[in-house]
Amino acid sequence: MATTDHPTPAAPSGLSTDQSGASPPRLWFVDNLRILLTSLVVLHHTAIVYSGLPLWYYTEKPTSAAVGLGLSVFLLVDQAWFMGAFFLLSGYFTPGSYDRKGPRAFLRDRLIRLGIPLAVFYFVLNPILCLASYRGGSPLDTYLNTIGSGPLWFVLALLVLDGTYAAWRLAKRPPRNLKPRSPAFPAVIGFVLVLALATYALRIVIPQGFWVPVIDFPTSAYLPQYVSFFVLGTVAYRRGWFHAITARTGWAGLGMAVGATVVFLPLALAGGADAWTGHGTLSSLFYALWDSTFAVGVVLALLTFFRRRLNAQGPLRRYLSGHAFTVYVIHAFVVTAAGYALSVPALPTSAKFAIAAVVVLPACFALAGPIRRLPGVRRVL
Repeated sequence: MATTDHPTPAAPSGLSTDQSGASPPRLWFVDNLRILLTSLVVLHHTAIVYSGLPLWYYTEKPTSAAVGLGLSVFLLVDQAWFMGAFFLLSGYFTPGSYDRKGPRAFLRDRLIRLGIPLAVFYFVLNPILCLASYRGGSPLDTYLNTIGSGPLWFVLALLVLDGTYAAWRLAKRPPRNLKPRSPAFPAVIGFVLVLALATYALRIVIPQGFWVPVIDFPTSAYLPQYVSFFVLGTVAYRRGWFHAITARTGWAGLGMAVGATVVFLPLALAGGADAWTGHGTLSSLFYALWDSTFAVGVVLALLTFFRRRLNAQGPLRRYLSGHAFTVYVIHAFVVTAAGYALSVPALPTSAKFAIAAVVVLPACFALAGPIRRLPGVRRVL
């Protein structure tokens, strides 16, 4: 999403833009991938509305158990990888931004482009979204109980990670870019195993579904994935992985995702609900192996596919990628409004979800343009 600057990856020589003196070509395929990820965020939260899970500002109990199960499966598969992919892309463009701007301008830019939308959502927009469903006491109590980051928890996490990166750069010598080379497959497997074990260990302490208080962080059980993918993105920038990734690596990633689903997921589901929640069970270990392998495999496959097949933009894709971050910020209002509007007609859940998905996603992108044209908004969004 557009929380980062204009993509400035390593130049073909392995030098950064500043070092080589030439501006490298924009990674259009990354912009196109960001469109897909942003669209999945909108559809993900639309699915929550009709899944029966009490995880959104407005929800409905599904009229069919089969539809509810199908939506839940979609949510679990989505959750396994798509936010990790966002962190990977964000991490990839962080070193170049820091190199060009230096620590002070870099942090100032992050506070403006991430901090302002987060603060407005946290203290203004989230309470408005919660008003219709919250049953509290005094107006002050109601307000204090409805402030929160909502779906902008991702922006909060990015602020923390960007600040940590800046502190690390201040304490270390500037790293140098290396000659672009596709990541070695044994290193990929090693990363997956370490990520799976870290995820399994964390879920013993913080099981799935545990909501971290104060900072309003909803998916803490995926913290190892989010942090490691962000770090991996910064490494990928220095090593030119996005330029050098091969078709063979992409096919290997697809094989990893399919193989993990065939082998690890059935073993995990055999253990019942503990597979998803955690608690240190054998089934939760298999689940951690599945979602870690699946996440890495899907991201490798998509990066390769988009680089080879979708590495260009016309006017439509340019509009969509340029407004992706605005869509992320505003989509909660559109998804929630659609949920309330569709609560009136007596339709089956499958029909409501289909209608909402068809209407909400284009509406978010259509609204993003006028919103960004408001005075001062484009500087932030």
